[in-house]
Amino acid sequence: MSCLAIALASLCAPGAQAQQSDAAAEETPQSGLGEIVVTAQRTETRLQDTPLSIVAVGGDQLAAQGADSLSGFDTFIPNVAIGGTAAQGNAIVSVSIRGIGGAPQGFITQESAVGIYIDDILFARPNGALLDLLDVERVEVLRGPQGTLFGRNTAGGAIRYVTKTPSDALEGSLKVTAGSRDRVDISGVLNVPLAEGLATRFAFAKKSRDGYVHRIIDDEYVGGGDSTTLRGQLRWEAAPGLEINLSGDYIRTNDNGQPTLATNFSPTDLYPSQLYGVAIPGDPPPSPAFYNGMRGIAPLSVSPSGYTNAASDFAYYYGQVRGRYEVYGGLLPDVNKLKSFGLAGTIAYEISDSVTIKSLTGYRDMDQIQNQDWDRTPIPLVQLNDTTKIEYFTQEFQLNGSSFSDRLKWVAGLFYYWDDSINLRRRFDPTAGVNSPSQGDVGRGTFESKHIKTKSIAAFAQGTLSVTDALSATVGLRWGKDNKDFASFREGRGQVCLANGAQVPAVGNPANCPAGSVSTPSTQTASNSWSSISPRFSLDYRWSPEVMTYASVAKGYKGGGFNDGIQTRCYRSPLPNCGLNEYGDENLWTYELGLRSDLFDRKVRFNVTAFLTKYAAQQIQLADPGPPPLVYTVNGDSTVKGVEVEFLAAPTTGLVLRANVGYVDAKYDEDIRGASGAVAVTPDVPFYRSPRWSYSLGASYEMPVAEAGDLAFDLNWGWKASQVSYPSPTNFITLPSYGLLNGRISFAAEGGWSIALFGNNLTDKYYLTGAFDPSGPSTKPTPGLTGVAHDRVFGFTMLDIGRPREFGVELSYKF
Repeated sequence: MSCLAIALASLCAPGAQAQQSDAAAEETPQSGLGEIVVTAQRTETRLQDTPLSIVAVGGDQLAAQGADSLSGFDTFIPNVAIGGTAAQGNAIVSVSIRGIGGAPQGFITQESAVGIYIDDILFARPNGALLDLLDVERVEVLRGPQGTLFGRNTAGGAIRYVTKTPSDALEGSLKVTAGSRDRVDISGVLNVPLAEGLATRFAFAKKSRDGYVHRIIDDEYVGGGDSTTLRGQLRWEAAPGLEINLSGDYIRTNDNGQPTLATNFSPTDLYPSQLYGVAIPGDPPPSPAFYNGMRGIAPLSVSPSGYTNAASDFAYYYGQVRGRYEVYGGLLPDVNKLKSFGLAGTIAYEISDSVTIKSLTGYRDMDQIQNQDWDRTPIPLVQLNDTTKIEYFTQEFQLNGSSFSDRLKWVAGLFYYWDDSINLRRRFDPTAGVNSPSQGDVGRGTFESKHIKTKSIAAFAQGTLSVTDALSATVGLRWGKDNKDFASFREGRGQVCLANGAQVPAVGNPANCPAGSVSTPSTQTASNSWSSISPRFSLDYRWSPEVMTYASVAKGYKGGGFNDGIQTRCYRSPLPNCGLNEYGDENLWTYELGLRSDLFDRKVRFNVTAFLTKYAAQQIQLADPGPPPLVYTVNGDSTVKGVEVEFLAAPTTGLVLRANVGYVDAKYDEDIRGASGAVAVTPDVPFYRSPRWSYSLGASYEMPVAEAGDLAFDLNWGWKASQVSYPSPTNFITLPSYGLLNGRISFAAEGGWSIALFGNNLTDKYYLTGAFDPSGPSTKPTPGLTGVAHDRVFGFTMLDIGRPREFGVELSYKF
């Protein structure tokens, strides 16, 4: 069996990192499966000995599956869903594992329940988190709570992006990819040893491709874009037992719009009726100043009816759309730009033969600009100009060691996190207008500012004791505390009475400001802290060298936060702090039973994991139709249960077969009430981003071609059942089930050259990756909820469309 076949057998296993020594390779039967070593417990253990549900895919297998970023990576991973956030497409990622995720709207006040890591350093924010897979060793998915060892906000699990580290050999590679829709990717790696124990590694990638959703108004295509990724690393063995690893990266992305369609126009919704000056019973009366201001930012000619008939205007624009990948296009092109700069440093020192101390430091600075015309027509209905700046720092200290003749392996540490995030927004819509009194400008939109500062500290420890040669017990514990300070300014809301610059209470006249004072929007603030203790317990028993079972229980936790539900007039609001309120922390317990087995002389690997999660005070984001519309988070209890089955076989030399299946049954335990006090979610409402069934099938075959090299074939199919795109039944779309077929044929020559032909979505499946439905009429169904009107604000539905069939060729050289 060739080296490539052995690597494939290892890397595409339903486990984690494939690290195979020469000795292990010699012991592996020629037609069997290679050994896999994982680091999911912050120390090296064999996959089949690790009491966790872990999936990892190596760099070669990622390429074979057609994944060049985390976007689409989930297609082949059961019980994992990755997509964009509501109304923002893939600019901000939303990740769910076993139905547990969060941050469906992508606000800076929200945090996910799935942690993303680059080389053990937390990538703390979902902005720009659909990372390009540059010089990647593997991507690991840890399913279930990982809070004991992997820090904050990993109640659902963690995704670990592990890069290749500098080595002592001079080596490098260059790869050029060309494909459908003018795709051109160029990437390269150069590893240079500088001295004994000192090496550097540089990697770069420049990617560009055209979009696939046609914009009629200017004959452009959205859904493409370009990106640049640079990374430099230094590894220095400074002294015996002392190793220093430093890295820096720069990420820049730019596109002209998300692949989002606007459909299902409803002319009687709040925004259309306000723009056209039509009074709808139950809505606020239209404001001539607001709708005239909106009309003033666009020529009158953009309205075929002259703003006299909304239905005919949108019927005209939507009537121009002929294809499934087509949208009319807005007044101005959409823009999404991201710049991200990160630094990381890991210092490890062996205090003794059995104890190592580590310092892990991370820093990241991100800037993102999003300009979006959500209705995708020249009519100025809903537009958003959004700027986000995020800066954060992490510091972790670890002690790793072993005791009692290596029968106890343990890790303990301290963790610190600091985050400063600011979001500035200019919003255009007919209920707010386009002018900003606070900023003193005209035509740029009303102004909003949100600023949140977060500090977290934690202490943790975990140990695994080999009670006997067959029985091991693991105990872990983490204490953590989050502190958050939030400030929000929203023009038109948070109004206080001011006289000569000082706030004046509305004494004696609560309906209005006192004489001599004016009603002026002001910044509202809130702060609080939340703490938790998160334990983990597990027992695993090896029945034979081939079969292991385990049982575990672990607690997950995510701190609370703030709702930006500021009242319009603070001086007559009955709510404390003018309506700026908080939601509580969420906690869950996950119980797992697992089987790990290597059978038939290690020709078959069969793993099964069953789990039950009991959620207390889950953070659930809802959207109130209003008016005005309001997005906020509430807490409620739920139960999630399911199973994961993973199969790998090497029946003959060069052939590897894979099959994985996941099942999730997620339900809310009770009726959950919204901000108005009415029931907003019931046990019959489907869970957000939680397809009940998902599975993948794959096959890899490699064969030598005389003395010239090796020919390899890869075919991968991934399927997910239907899932809902948003937690609130008044706003979600049920995304239909879909399956994607990717294939690849490659030839690797003995001299280091290789060429590959590949195709993604070979069946040309039309599918949705996300959606948001703030459109009426109010009589539209709200699945799982009766007697509650559907949201009827925007007047249209937004659908995020997946990439159609694409082909490409890849040429690479390694030395």
